[in-house]
Amino acid sequence: MSTIRLLLFTALLALALAYHLYSSSKMTNALFNSPIEQAITARRTYYGLTNKPLPISDADVQKIVEEAIKHTPSSFNTQTSRAVLVLGDKNKQLWDAIWAAQKELLPEAAQAGFKEKFDNAYSSGHGTVVFFEDAEGIKKFIDGSAAFAANIPTWSANTNGIAQYIVWSTLATHGIGANLQHYGQNVAPVQAAIQKFLGVPESWTLVAELPFGVAAGEPGYPGVPKAFNPIEDRVKVVA
Repeated sequence: MSTIRLLLFTALLALALAYHLYSSSKMTNALFNSPIEQAITARRTYYGLTNKPLPISDADVQKIVEEAIKHTPSSFNTQTSRAVLVLGDKNKQLWDAIWAAQKELLPEAAQAGFKEKFDNAYSSGHGTVVFFEDAEGIKKFIDGSAAFAANIPTWSANTNGIAQYIVWSTLATHGIGANLQHYGQNVAPVQAAIQKFLGVPESWTLVAELPFGVAAGEPGYPGVPKAFNPIEDRVKVVA
């Protein structure tokens, strides 16, 4: 093959490869461009929240929470997930109640760091969604399904996690920042303080809190870009 033909062949091969990469990129973008997929990538953790006016109304936020709890799949349709939407002055009062209980469990040296989070990432926001699981509903399921008894608590946790993710991701698509916390989970004094403040039954077992609001800055920790482990180590395809 002459030098000119070799150069032409190399150029054509490079063009073909470039076109393939371009086409693959367009296809990938098209495949990952539905509203739900956009929500997946929009959801981030914001540690700085403000109480500036939201892009949507409180009624819209309520609807998001209601639809998430209503449509989240649950094992055998048990529907044990619960949520409380806290807004306005009640949001700060909630986090004051949590802090009063949590503070008693912290070493004095750690209190200042935690208080900074409470002041700037939790109570400073517009509101909080508090997630629970109904222990009575779970027990009823366990009592009637001995064969699955060992699995039911895990299935319940899976259901609640899905509900949390739906609310968090949907808020993100509307330009609302949030972060997920677990104060009071398996910590009786803090859980009791939350249950008392919200007026929910003791059978509502605390799972998580999702404080939300207009973000005060970029997501994540300042100056620390979000890193991803190699996807090929995390996803396998068997065909």
